[in-house]
Amino acid sequence: MQLMGVFVAKGLGQEWSPYSATNENLLHHGLAPTMRWLIAVALNESSLTYGGLKRLLEERDGFSTIFPTRIGWVAGAMMETIQAVEPNAPLLNVLVVSQADETPSRGAGEFMAERFGDRRLASPGYKKRYPNSWEHHFNKAASEVYAYSAEDWSCLYQKVFGHPLPSDHIEDARDNLQQGNEEDSGGGAFKYGAGGEGPAHRALRLWVMDNPAEIRGSFAKARTETEFGLDSGDRVDVAYHLPDRSVMIEVKSRISNVIDLRRGVFQCVKYRAVKQAMDVRTDPMVEAFLVTETKIPGEIKALLKHHNIRHVQVPLDRS
Repeated sequence: MQLMGVFVAKGLGQEWSPYSATNENLLHHGLAPTMRWLIAVALNESSLTYGGLKRLLEERDGFSTIFPTRIGWVAGAMMETIQAVEPNAPLLNVLVVSQADETPSRGAGEFMAERFGDRRLASPGYKKRYPNSWEHHFNKAASEVYAYSAEDWSCLYQKVFGHPLPSDHIEDARDNLQQGNEEDSGGGAFKYGAGGEGPAHRALRLWVMDNPAEIRGSFAKARTETEFGLDSGDRVDVAYHLPDRSVMIEVKSRISNVIDLRRGVFQCVKYRAVKQAMDVRTDPMVEAFLVTETKIPGEIKALLKHHNIRHVQVPLDRS
């Protein structure tokens, strides 16, 4: 039988993996799953440590124990394979980072040197000697990766590996990255309470996702999604992704009372903080909005102002 990518010899209590972690197997069987996991990470606007990618390849994709120093090589080989068919593809490999400083190792320097026309980035010790320059170029590379849409990644994946990457497979990978043993932080049905999500809330949530320009004109070209998963386990009602910022939106429909509105303000505070922590770039711009269908009382206005949360009231009749 198969358990999380590891095969167990039935009745023997012995585990064996279909792929030993040789260079040949990593090249032939490890690059596609590496790209799939990193696409999921990119769409979550997050990152993976070298250890995190190692565990995913072992536990979910059936590899035996991979020597930790090989993970950077795998990420680099994946990027070289991508560039062979699409030289200008975003540097997806930079999202594999050290747990110590949340930036990639010097192996990524070769790719950034080529992308940004600065050969110094490829020199040994550059990251340590010039941390500010390294961070600047890394932030720029990560921004390019985050700007790619799910459709862009799916198309690129098919070009590279010759078979499609369906959208539901991407969403499954995104969910798996945030899956734990318990769901107690505001995701799924827990977000809306025992009764589940009401029709008024759902209608507002979907309208906000589909109409970013109605929230702010400069959001018109944002990549939007609903029930955006955070690494805390929370689900944000709506997220807008723009080149220079992310926008986390909590919606409260016409049936929300003052207690629910107050709760919504603090949900915005939490979502903004977690999203900032997830983003691998230095000082990422993350805004939080509370969107309502009705006027809000003075105490909620004061609370929003104190925590620097934006508020937008949308019409009840949006037909």
